[in-house]
Amino acid sequence: MLFNFSTGLFLDLYELTMAQVYFERELFGKAVFSLFIRSRPKNRPFFLFAGLDPFLKLLKNFRFEEKDLEYLESLKLFSPSFLDYLKSFSFKGFIRAIPEGTIFFENEPICEVESDLISAQIIETLIINTLHIETLIATKALLCVKEAKDIPIYDFSARRTHGICSSLHVARASYIAGFSGTSNVLAGKLWGIPVVGTMAHSFVEVFPSEEEAFKAFSQTYTDRAILLIDTYDTLKAAKKIVKLKSFFKENKISLKGVRIDSGDLVELSKKVRKILDSAGLKDVQIFLSGSLDEKEIKKLLKRKTPVSGFGVGTKMGVSEDAPYFEMGYKLVEYEGNPRFKLSPKKELLPGSKNLYRVWDEKDKFLFDLIALRDEPVDLSSYPKSTNLLIPVFEKDKILYHESLEIIRSKVKEELKRNYKKRIKVSKSIKNLYKRLKREILQF
Repeated sequence: MLFNFSTGLFLDLYELTMAQVYFERELFGKAVFSLFIRSRPKNRPFFLFAGLDPFLKLLKNFRFEEKDLEYLESLKLFSPSFLDYLKSFSFKGFIRAIPEGTIFFENEPICEVESDLISAQIIETLIINTLHIETLIATKALLCVKEAKDIPIYDFSARRTHGICSSLHVARASYIAGFSGTSNVLAGKLWGIPVVGTMAHSFVEVFPSEEEAFKAFSQTYTDRAILLIDTYDTLKAAKKIVKLKSFFKENKISLKGVRIDSGDLVELSKKVRKILDSAGLKDVQIFLSGSLDEKEIKKLLKRKTPVSGFGVGTKMGVSEDAPYFEMGYKLVEYEGNPRFKLSPKKELLPGSKNLYRVWDEKDKFLFDLIALRDEPVDLSSYPKSTNLLIPVFEKDKILYHESLEIIRSKVKEELKRNYKKRIKVSKSIKNLYKRLKREILQF
């Protein structure tokens, strides 16, 4: 399994240098860190949370092995006693988070980590890295799904994502968002995601003619052949498909579709559709790929492009128009006392929190309320409300267990709820912030 390995050294050095100071000064008090996204790009109406299950599995195996400690010793930064402390380190804190597949907004607490100070500090890089990439991609992928409406979309991004691990997270996150499958075979094995694939232009080029390439491929895959027709001349290739109609019949081949990967996809699709239909090949589907994302899909459908499926790759796989979110992981409480920061444009709400979501009688979104964790909140006047932050990890046990299919179903329901940014912050948090600000600025 991909995530069953020690991840102890996957951290930034300053987490260890701080931890050693905490260790030397016996600062082992209970700390609470809050995870959130500071700002939202204009081209993202909301965020879709993903990556929780992979993070929790990586966290459970967060250890420092003997070779890890030998490397740290070679840096000549850490004392023998601190390295001895790390030898038996494992995370045994308590974590609350919103479930995967939940839509949320900027500055909302989406995960809170409660443990001894060293443990909470030392997992900073791991939690941001894992939850950031899947949330980033799930959000982009969801926009593609919205624009495609009921037309299936498939992840074709693996060859251009930023590394092997990234490609796997992309496949998982896009599937959560509603993609129908992936070309990434390893992702299919790991998570049971349906795998799909046709042929490359190189396959066509290998054979002396397109007809020979089409024959060879369809004879091997008699009930699932999708033929790539834009290697040389898309319309001529479509006519060659028609000429092979009797060949398909004689060899009991049920041609599933053709794929177009370049050129004017609108015009080519319409002309190919006419060529196929006029020959009685109305059941042969048209699949489109090549630099697609939600904006391109919207344009294609607006012009009534005949299409049965989309292959979406690079632009989704790297979230091309918003390649990162400003995700932060900050201390909000230590030894029962609220903490915060006043850094310009990076102000932080103090205290451990709850995040309440409120819906109307038709299950449509009304607003979110951010409140202190121990603050009494009365939402009884509203038809439906819930605290989104649920326990997901305690001591060394993973408490969160949801299948990808359940998460996908949840995302479909989320899309029906008309989410627009409406965030309320409780008076208690506002008053606490003002009081702490006055106190801090006096020094």
